[in-house]
Amino acid sequence: MDVWQQLIFIVEGVPLTLSISILSFLIGIALGLPLAFIRVYEKEVGFIVDAYEKIFRGIPEIVLLLLFYFGLGPFFPIPFGNAFFVAAFVLGLRSGANQSQIYRGAIRGVGDEQILAGTSIGLSKWRSIWHIMIPQVLNFSTPGLGSEYALLIKDSAYVYVIGLAELMTRAIQLKSIPPGDVVTPFVIAAALYVALTFPIAFWLDRWGNKRKKKLGL
Repeated sequence: MDVWQQLIFIVEGVPLTLSISILSFLIGIALGLPLAFIRVYEKEVGFIVDAYEKIFRGIPEIVLLLLFYFGLGPFFPIPFGNAFFVAAFVLGLRSGANQSQIYRGAIRGVGDEQILAGTSIGLSKWRSIWHIMIPQVLNFSTPGLGSEYALLIKDSAYVYVIGLAELMTRAIQLKSIPPGDVVTPFVIAAALYVALTFPIAFWLDRWGNKRKKKLGL
């Protein structure tokens, strides 16, 4: 295969890479944001969040993918028998642990005064968090979230171990196609990873800075 054919073959794996990364990023938000607030404001159960973070940040993604897909898949074929679901779910669990720390730093940056302001006008603590804190926390978190998105794009390369033909899997497959080029496919893959990560991370950083200035943060 010439370089153009190799490029087309690898690019065909990009939609799957993006689908896994975006879905796992959203799972990470759904997990990380409430966990961060629980860790800060419900200290009596904060040890549970701490344990979650240590487990899912400490175990390599490959181990988690193999454990969930081959370990739980035979017993729970739906949904753990579905490789795409397992990939998004496992990376989402890992992302939730990372994002929890990002949001926790942002919460401290916003400060407790915002909750006091909300409760002074009759809002409960959790309504103050929902209506006042969360929008500001998301603004403070955008640089870290950009880095987390880039990390998820790169971590999606591990899903080859459960048989998904995403970007990296396709690059690896080209090694077995005569004449067995072992350099060009990975150069193409590296360029595509940069193209997928840098623009979004850069945009999130710029957007977050503009939002902060607009809100006077």
